[in-house]
This record gives sequence, structure tokens and C-alpha cells, in this order.
Amino acid sequence: MEKLVIIGGNAAGLSAAARAKRIDPRLNITVLEKLPHISYSTCGIPYFLVNTVTSDSLMSYSPETFEKERGIKVHSQVRVDAVVPSRRRVEGTRADTGEKVTFPFDRLLISTGVKPKHLAVPGSELENVFTLVNLGDAMRIRPALGAARSVVIVGGGYVGLELAECFQSLGKTVHLFEKEPQVLSSIDPDMAQIIEYELRRFGVGVSVNAKLLALTGSAGDGGRVIGVKTASGLGVTPADMVLLDTGVEPNTDLTAETDIRIGMAGGIAVNSNMETTVPGVYAAGNCAESWCPIRRRPVLNFIGTVAAKQGRIAGENMAARRSKFFGSIGTTILKVFDLHVARAGLSTREAAVESMPVVSARIEAEDHASYYPGARKIWVKLIVERTGRKLIGAQVVGYGDASKRIDVAATAITSGMRIDEFAQLDLAYSPPHSSLWDPVLVAAQAVMRKL
Repeated sequence: MEKLVIIGGNAAGLSAAARAKRIDPRLNITVLEKLPHISYSTCGIPYFLVNTVTSDSLMSYSPETFEKERGIKVHSQVRVDAVVPSRRRVEGTRADTGEKVTFPFDRLLISTGVKPKHLAVPGSELENVFTLVNLGDAMRIRPALGAARSVVIVGGGYVGLELAECFQSLGKTVHLFEKEPQVLSSIDPDMAQIIEYELRRFGVGVSVNAKLLALTGSAGDGGRVIGVKTASGLGVTPADMVLLDTGVEPNTDLTAETDIRIGMAGGIAVNSNMETTVPGVYAAGNCAESWCPIRRRPVLNFIGTVAAKQGRIAGENMAARRSKFFGSIGTTILKVFDLHVARAGLSTREAAVESMPVVSARIEAEDHASYYPGARKIWVKLIVERTGRKLIGAQVVGYGDASKRIDVAATAITSGMRIDEFAQLDLAYSPPHSSLWDPVLVAAQAVMRKL
């Protein structure tokens, strides 16, 4: 009986395990997870922190129920210390007992996710300074959050923006500092300005171009953080708690003493079958690189839906079915107070990095017929590669339905559709749902006028 070992018990790892077992029930599959929890929604953690959802509702399975329903053994609270491909084994330590354990394998999947980037500033070691990567982090944050009156968020990425809303809803005084000239650097500045307006509209302090100098505390305060000092501000911004959203990187620590190659983007290099440079060893999820069909090269893509798809493909190949992962264009969406923010493909800045000449246009419209009650404003921006006239990027920000528009655009980008074809898509229309000319089609016509 062939042995499959999977390191990591969340989206990529469990998708791989379940898929491999379904294809070949004879496989002996073992999942190793360093935390007590498996199969939980990382994207739902901000809403757990503010009691919108419970921890139980975030979890699809416990280790026990996954084994019972799927026939797959899960060892939680096992820290993997080393991967030894030459001996086809994994070495680890049980966190609860300190016992050393070894797991032999015929095929291995590494799905170790991400780790926070180290922030080299004075005070980062103070009490009540947190990063948020997994549910264990959230469990540590909750007690401090309950006692805090003022919270500073350092970093205006996806997590920082979602937490700004969540913390404000708890009645906290919230200030967000971002070192870049705008929040959410994956979208264009003209779209980011709308987000910054929304944050300020709800009372969140926003400082961009704000380089963090230090987190301040005092020995008399028990080593707890009491404030934040930035290069752009005068004095110290008070803070009972600081949340660092300063970026993550692939957790590739287990590859250090192996022949598993790290790619140019910084994640574990994999082929289209999700196999690494060591035969029989696979990688999937946030620790692995993802193919970008627009750039035509591997990139990093820290998205749960991508991790699950990669895991499924890895599982199929580990079960001897030849399958390929076709890539990802970075489609994401988030909520910031009343605003919905979505993007797919490349921004204009990302296109410039790739030396791709582009034309873009932004339009403002209502999400359905203006005469039908409840119409809400949205902004749609499309980015087109000038030479081939292909749609390569889309951004939708607004108070109306952004998900419908970004999914249409993501489908068109993935299929390599030219803007001329996109502008004639036969989209659904009735006054409660859209306009006679849907906003994405209006945006397409605006871009075409510039070509």
C-alpha cells in the first residue's frame, strides 16, 4: 500500500488528501499539521475576531471527523522538523509531548503556507504586537483586543483593510499606517483613493507614505506597546494594540537541506503537475509558486481559492492521474465598510513592470437601472494590452455588485479575450439586476475609444 504524507492541514493539503483518496481509496494518506486546528477558513478570521462568526463555524472538519468521513489520518500538533527525500521520510516533534516522530512516504506534498515577514524596527517584540496568519494567531489576539481602546494597523493590504472595519465596529479608535503612497497596492491609485475615502468616512485614521520607525513601550507598563512612531508624523500615535500587516512570504523552511528548488519568485518551484524538482515530492498552496498566464512566468499568489485548486491538482497527480494546473490571474475581492473592492489580472503598475504597453479607462456607473430603486454607484476600470488589444486587467470598486463584474472580467482575461470581443458579450439584463449597457461593457467602450 503506497504511503502519501501531506504537510499542512488546510486548503491545499486537505484538498489534495481528499482528492487522492477519492481517486484511489487504497492509498494510505497521512496529514501532519502543527496547529490543533485543521480545515478552517483563513479568510473568515477577521470576522471571528469581532464575533460575527464563531471559531466552530470556520472549521469544516476536526482531525477526528476528517479521519472518520474521509479515511485519512490527521496528526495535529505535529511540527515537521525535516524532510529527507533521499530516505523518503519526514521527521517531526509532537508539540504536546515532545516525542520525536518519523513518517515514511512514497510521495510527499508540502503545503506549509506562509509566514510573516520580519519587521526590523525597535519595539516589534513588545506585548500586544501581533501578526495574523492563522487561527492560532487570532486566538492570541482576542483577549488583547477586548481590553484595547485604541488599535494601530501597520499596513494597508487585504488583512489590514478588513481588520480596520472589524476593529472600528467594536468601538475601537483605529489608525492605519501604510508606507506606500496608497492602500492596497495591487490596484491603481485612482481606485485606491476611493477606499481611503471610505475608511475616513467611517472614522478610521489613514496615513499613507508613512514609514514605521518604532513601536514604543515602557518597562513600567509591563513591556506592552503604548504607541507608534512614524517618519511622517509628529509625536507618537497612542496604541493599546498593534496589528502588523506588513506582508508575508512563502514558508519554505523545510526545503533548506534538500534538493527542492526555490523559484525566482521566492516560492517552491513546481511544474504544471505541482511536482517539485525532486521526483515524488509536490508542493501546493501559498508556499508554492503559481503560473501567471498573462506574465507567462511563475509568481506568488497568496489566495485561498488558488491554494485549493493547486491542492486538488497535486492530489490527482499523487494518485497517479496526470492533471495540470493552468494558472491564476490573482482574482480577489474584499469588503471595506460599505465598499466592495475587486481586482483581476494586472494593474497598470504591474503591466509597466512587465514592459507591457497598455491603455486603461475608468468609468462611473450604477449597478442597475437608475430608475429602479436601490441603484448603487460602482467604478469599473479595464486595462488592455495595446498591441494585441487583449484585456489583461480589471478593477471594480463601489457600493453595488462588484463580484458579478469582476468574475465576468476574470473569465475574459483567462480566455485571452480581445477588448473588441469583450465589448460585445451577451450579458444578462433586467432593471433590478443591471443596466441596458452593463458597466463593464461601458468601460470596454471607453477603453476602445483610446486605442
